[in-house]
Amino acid sequence: MHIGRYAIRGLLGRGGMGAVYKAAMPVTGRIVALKVLKPAEIMEDIVGSEKLTKMFLTEAATMASITHPNIASILDVHDGHDDQPAHFTMEYFCGNLGVVMGETYEVEQPSRRLGVEASLHIARQMLHGLDRLHYEGIIHRDVKPFNVMLAEEEGGVGQVKLIDFGLSRLRGESTPDPKGMVIGSPYYTAPEQEANPEDADARSDIYSVGITLYRMITGSLPPEDESARRPVSETHPDLDTHWDAMFHKAIALDPNGRFDDALDMIAALDELEMLWLERKDTVCSGEDLLRETARHDASWRPRSTPVKAPLKAARTTFDLDTLWRPRKYGVGQFSPSGEGIVTDQTTGLVWEEHGSRYPLTWEGAQAHVRRLNKNEYGGRTDWRLPTIEELTTLFTGRTEPGDFCLEPAFDPHKARLWSCDTKAFTAAWYADAELGFVGWQDRTCRFFSRAVSG
Repeated sequence: MHIGRYAIRGLLGRGGMGAVYKAAMPVTGRIVALKVLKPAEIMEDIVGSEKLTKMFLTEAATMASITHPNIASILDVHDGHDDQPAHFTMEYFCGNLGVVMGETYEVEQPSRRLGVEASLHIARQMLHGLDRLHYEGIIHRDVKPFNVMLAEEEGGVGQVKLIDFGLSRLRGESTPDPKGMVIGSPYYTAPEQEANPEDADARSDIYSVGITLYRMITGSLPPEDESARRPVSETHPDLDTHWDAMFHKAIALDPNGRFDDALDMIAALDELEMLWLERKDTVCSGEDLLRETARHDASWRPRSTPVKAPLKAARTTFDLDTLWRPRKYGVGQFSPSGEGIVTDQTTGLVWEEHGSRYPLTWEGAQAHVRRLNKNEYGGRTDWRLPTIEELTTLFTGRTEPGDFCLEPAFDPHKARLWSCDTKAFTAAWYADAELGFVGWQDRTCRFFSRAVSG
C-alpha cells in the first residue's frame, strides 16, 4: 500500500482528524511518521471539510516553521490537490511518554512512576519546546503524554519531541473554533480552555505540563477538585513541601495563580532538582535505609531460551503486573571482571559490561552478538541476546520510594535493551532497566544490545 510517494508499513494511531502511519520514504527507505487527513464523519459534520483541510495544513506549516531540539521536524507536505489525500511526514520515534508511563485509554487508571530525575528531565524539555512555541505566539492546546515523543538515540528516557499541533492556535488568528468542537484532551486540559478554547494561553499549556509531571511523579492524576488535593509530601515520603508549592502553582485552576510562562516553571524545576540532589546525597551517604522488596528465591533461575509471546499472553509469560513490571525483582550481585564482563553471582549469568555503542534495530542487536562471538569477546563464544526474564534481573526497582539509593550495575543511559523474545514477525520485546518495565516495539526501532552468556 502506498500513499503518495510513501510505502505504508503499519498504522500507528487514529484520531478524529485522521490517521498516522509508519511509512518508508522512497529511495532511502528511511522510516517516517505519515499523518493523513482522514476525518471522522462527526468531525466533518461539526467542522466542515474545508475548515479541516485548513487546520491540517496549518498544523504542518506550524511544525515546519520552527526548528527546535524539543519539537518534531516536518519533512514533507502534500496539500491534497490531486487524487491523494492531504498528508505530511515527520520524524518517526519509537519512544513515547504515554507508553513509558503505561497510560491506557482508561486514563484515570494508575500509571507507572518514572522517578524524580527522569520526570524532571522530561518536564523541563517539554517546557523548553513550549517556550519556543509561545515565543512565536503559538499555543499548543493539546499537551499530553501521547503527544510527547522520546528520541531513543539519546539513551535513558530520551530527548523530548513535541508533536500534534492540529489544535494549536496561532498569534493573531481570529477565526473562532467551530461551535461544539472540543479542544484538548480530558484530564490534561486547563479548565479555562475547556470552558472556552479561545481563552487558552501559555498558562494553559503550562497547566498540562503540570498535570503530566504530577502523574509521572505520583502515578496518578490529581483530583479535579482543588480542595480534595492532598499535598504530595504527605503521600510520597521522598518529596518535601517544596514540591507541594510547585504543584500548587503549576496546576492551579485559576490561570492567574500559575507560573507566568514556561521559563518561570523551568526555574522552579531547576531549584527542585538542586534540592532533590542535595537530599539524595545526604540520605544515600548515610545508613542503608532501603526498604525490602519482594525478591525471587535463591533457587530461581531465569529462562534462557527465546519464546514468542503474543500481547495477550505476555504478562503471564513474563510474570508481570498490570503496569508491565516484574512481580518480583531478581537480586543481582554483580562483580566486574575488568575484562569488559560482569558476573552475576546470584544467577551465574555473565553480562557484557558496556553493551552496544549505539542503539540498534533488533536485527542489528543480533548482529552485535554475532560480532562478540566472532571476536571471542571476554574469551567467550556463547554470547546471545537475553530473555525478558534475564533482563529483569538487572532491574533495581529504584524508582520506587526509598529505593533511589540503589545504583545500577550498568550504564543507565543504555537502559532500553532488546531481548531475544519476540511478539510477532515484525515486533520484539524489550526491557527498560532504568524505569523497570517491559514493552514491545517494531524491530526497526533502535534500542541498545547487552549480550549475556551462561
